[in-house]
Amino acid sequence: MKLQLNSGARSEGAMPPANSPGREEGEAGRSRLGPRDINDAAHFADATTVRPFISVAVPTFRRPDTIRRTIDSIVGQDFSNWELVVSDDEGRGGVSWPILEEYARTDPRIRIVENHRGRGQVENTNNAMLACRGKWIKLLHDDDWLAPGALKRFAEISIKHPSAAFMTCAAHVVEESRVVMRSDPPEQNRVSLYSSQQCLTDLYLVRMTRSLGIIPSTLLINATIIHAGCLMRAHKSIPAGVDQLFFVDLARCGDMVAINEGLIFYDATRHPSITTTKSYDDVDEVTLAVKQLNWGLIEDRKGLPDPETLLRALRVARIPARLRYQSWRTTMRDALQILRPSVMKIANQYAREYLFRIRRTLGPLQTRKR
Repeated sequence: MKLQLNSGARSEGAMPPANSPGREEGEAGRSRLGPRDINDAAHFADATTVRPFISVAVPTFRRPDTIRRTIDSIVGQDFSNWELVVSDDEGRGGVSWPILEEYARTDPRIRIVENHRGRGQVENTNNAMLACRGKWIKLLHDDDWLAPGALKRFAEISIKHPSAAFMTCAAHVVEESRVVMRSDPPEQNRVSLYSSQQCLTDLYLVRMTRSLGIIPSTLLINATIIHAGCLMRAHKSIPAGVDQLFFVDLARCGDMVAINEGLIFYDATRHPSITTTKSYDDVDEVTLAVKQLNWGLIEDRKGLPDPETLLRALRVARIPARLRYQSWRTTMRDALQILRPSVMKIANQYAREYLFRIRRTLGPLQTRKR
């Protein structure tokens, strides 16, 4: 069931046309507020209660080597109306707890909570989000970190779109030997609004939302959505796809704002994580299950490929990235899918869509050595 948020006066958040992939902000919407204006507006956005404007929710488990970097990126922001809630899945006896206590003693905006909901990513993330008191909840993994000015930018856009269900931004990707930096595109291509159905379709087709690099750390979520029950959840057929499932659940709740700016750094180095322990077959199995779920939520499926055909096309598209890590037999199997007319049709559509629309609006990528 779609959750209805209190929109108030909402000219900025009007639904884009049904045939539009997303609507950029108007001239007035693109004008930026100054740092003091944003802090003041965020401070008085809810005058009836004492609560931070943005809560940063960080679920952590045995990451003493990266948690300092994550917290320092929050403390160093030029936006002050925030709180940080860290949920430690290991608890008071864990290796990270003394580090967290050290930060909590020096800044009253930092709170530590133990996860008593049940061990694991799903319940630890939910524990962090449910402990938040802010109007907006910024998810951030304990190995990722905020770019300078990120919270101020999130606050600026959320003030303009108070009834959006959630937002996502682009990410700078940190690899073993390099950092892939996303350059900001022209101003008119930076902020777009998607309706619930547009977002579900975009997620299904792996278009703009996935091109931005949507991961939990890119999300800013309306707290109303979380406290109404839209939490991260496990699914019997998607045991390793909780992140993708969460994106679909959020899209069911209302509008999404896509911010085409690199506001976080995503650590993609080969340190132990849930993602790095999964094989490509596992990833494809999860992808298919999520696509099947997503498919059932799209109201207008005319012209869309079915989930099995879409997965075949995605396997072809992923060959360059997987070539070094899978057998030649698997590569040949995936490559031969292009001989299917239905897959060839999708491949041609994606090439045109990406080269002539998405690529032009994403802005150039730059790399630098670590």
